[in-house]
Amino acid sequence: MNLKTQMLKSTIISLLAFSFIVLIVLIPRDINISLDGHKVVADPSFDMNRYLTYIGDFFRHIIEHGSLGPSRYKGQTAEAAALVAVGMSLLVIVSALLIGFVVGILKGVADYKLSKTKFNVLGHWTTWLFQSIPDFFLMLFVQWFLVKHVPAVRYFAVEGWEAFALPALLVSIYPIFFIARVTSASLLAQEGKMYILLAKAKGLSDRAVVYKHMLRNGIAAILTHLPGLLVFILSNLLVVEYYRNYPGAAWRLFQALDFNPYTGTGPEYEPGVIIGIAFFFMLLFLVVQWISHSARKYFDPR
Repeated sequence: MNLKTQMLKSTIISLLAFSFIVLIVLIPRDINISLDGHKVVADPSFDMNRYLTYIGDFFRHIIEHGSLGPSRYKGQTAEAAALVAVGMSLLVIVSALLIGFVVGILKGVADYKLSKTKFNVLGHWTTWLFQSIPDFFLMLFVQWFLVKHVPAVRYFAVEGWEAFALPALLVSIYPIFFIARVTSASLLAQEGKMYILLAKAKGLSDRAVVYKHMLRNGIAAILTHLPGLLVFILSNLLVVEYYRNYPGAAWRLFQALDFNPYTGTGPEYEPGVIIGIAFFFMLLFLVVQWISHSARKYFDPR
């Protein structure tokens, strides 16, 4: 499959997934509540005609007003609210991607080298240990530790380097060990290959063989996991933003859902904001997939 075909396939799948999300978001969430004697009865019955009317009204509003609708804050449109939240999270996401990828590769190389020494416990064992812990629990534990035992760090800062550096470092923890495992496995799979033996026969040092040949040949396999790396970052972003009260995209998305334990959805449900943020996430994921496809084609030795 050539590069253009892969990109087109990724684009079509992303658009279909986004369309499915839009259809789910626009499902009517009004519940008819009535009294039956001393009991409160909720009727969540689904009406297809009403659903189609909701969809038509939503897209008609976009065409006529060029807007996704209002937000819960007076005078602010849904797309403006989504754009502000996305801007807050974008720096965190990009920084976490770079940290997870670069530091993860370096950790994977270290794991590979330590696997040949008596200090293997500091390599593969630590990677396995951190990956065996559920990512959300790891996020909660690290945040609790910083707040409880590291008072020098302004954990809840909304300005300064801590405002974006702390969330970026936190959400990149699990991806670092994920990429480290992939990198180490790629290097181990290349041991004994003819080009490795030839490079060593020419007198190249082990360091040069690893970085000049093995890592370059394995970068394509590593980059195929770049979309998975983004998934880990986005899934951890909500935990970090929620507990830091950081008004980013994940936090704003959770707020827009307006979950109510009794009715499921509260009165301030914001479908326009949800769709706007979901569209950004789709674009981001699509760009990462394109980068992965392009880099794999460029670095793949075949």
